[in-house]
Amino acid sequence: MPARWWIGAVALLSARAQAPAGGCDFEAALRHHRAGEFQEAAAGYQACVASDPGRVDARSNLGAVLAAMGRYEEAIAQYQAALAAAPAEIAPNLRFNLGLAYYKSFRIRAAADEFEALSRMQPRNLNLALLLADCRLRLGEFDQAIAAAAPLDAEHAGEPALDYVLGMALIRAGRIQEGQVRVNRILGRGETAEGHFLLGSAAFASGDYPGAVKELERAAELNPDVPSLQSYLGQALLFTGDAEGAAQAFRKELAADPNDFDANFQLAQILARRGAAEEARKLLARAVEVRPGSEEARAALAAGFHFDAPPSKDPGVAAGAKAPAIGALHFEGLPRPVALVFGSYTCPKLRSSAADLKRLAERYGGRVDFRLVYIREAHAGGGQNQWQSTINQREGIDLAPARTAAEKKEHAALCLRKLELPFALTVDGMDAAAERAYAAWPSRLYLVGRDGKVAYETRLGELDFRAEDVDRAIRAMLDKR
Repeated sequence: MPARWWIGAVALLSARAQAPAGGCDFEAALRHHRAGEFQEAAAGYQACVASDPGRVDARSNLGAVLAAMGRYEEAIAQYQAALAAAPAEIAPNLRFNLGLAYYKSFRIRAAADEFEALSRMQPRNLNLALLLADCRLRLGEFDQAIAAAAPLDAEHAGEPALDYVLGMALIRAGRIQEGQVRVNRILGRGETAEGHFLLGSAAFASGDYPGAVKELERAAELNPDVPSLQSYLGQALLFTGDAEGAAQAFRKELAADPNDFDANFQLAQILARRGAAEEARKLLARAVEVRPGSEEARAALAAGFHFDAPPSKDPGVAAGAKAPAIGALHFEGLPRPVALVFGSYTCPKLRSSAADLKRLAERYGGRVDFRLVYIREAHAGGGQNQWQSTINQREGIDLAPARTAAEKKEHAALCLRKLELPFALTVDGMDAAAERAYAAWPSRLYLVGRDGKVAYETRLGELDFRAEDVDRAIRAMLDKR
């Protein structure tokens, strides 16, 4: 659930018995405060603090007013000053309010520290446990989020917010089946954005990116303002090849939460690849600030926005291994190296890499045999078990799955023509033998040397494919005798 579902009211302190003095009328300020007249309340509390800097009640309530006005840094300063002079019996309330101000100002690490300290004193406080678990989720500390929420699960069975936070933490920690129990509880209460968000998260964690996009888009239709929803949707869109749609989703998330780690990090990656270095630097710096423990973000920032491609779940044919034959195409005793480009016209990742591939083919024409190996459609339309990419829908690209080898060859010829690729053509059989042998779906590039062994491989796509790396690998192959 969004955090607003469980954040309780900030506790206000009543005036200690004393007559108004020095322009301070605490009771009047308190009346303004309770009436929602924050400017007047703030002025009244400030007068009390000016007349007596040690007044804990005035400082605490001034912090609450400032927080209600969105002036969180000022509120934090007032809570800290109040805590320094507060008696032990009211310190927990002040610490909670301080943690809440940190939380609302997106200083999540500081909020987690305050809530953690409080939770040790109040282990059965549901509101506190939910806030702490949410902080841990935002920091990427999924096991700690589970540790914060799980002890209250039996006592508060059926609590929607607890099901949501615990379900999300379990899914993100890779404990999908346990998380699914919480998903089912939420779905049992009717269709909600939060339920679809959890389903999308589970699909994403299991590698079902089409399923994730479907569920997350439905969640966004029901409520686009669920925290982190747009960030997850952006990541799922990236995996389907829709970098532009992903960038839009990340920007929506950052408009609501400037400190969402994944939105900052992933959008920085997209912008860096597109040459928007300064904006990418700012986003990456924010990602490091949000999660200083992220080695991935710190390494990218230190390397001048160079992002390493994530390791593939299926490494395919490793460098140095013998390249498997593709039908009648064998790789022993080659007169020149071969660049095998696997893909289909409905693969956005192949299309986004096509211009660079074409330039490489023109640069090394005659010295390297560039060849398109046409495989199964990445996002075919027209079938019950098919799913369409969002970017394909925008660009009007819709091909049904090839039913015969002849149809597959027609699709391959269409792909070469539309993308203007000066490649030779090999069409994988209907048994998808080459696709499986090279773990090539949805698209992949292999360089095979004259010795018939794989010299280099990479996934295609805006974030995975780097023409300069392929260029270096080709030159190394050509220099090898």
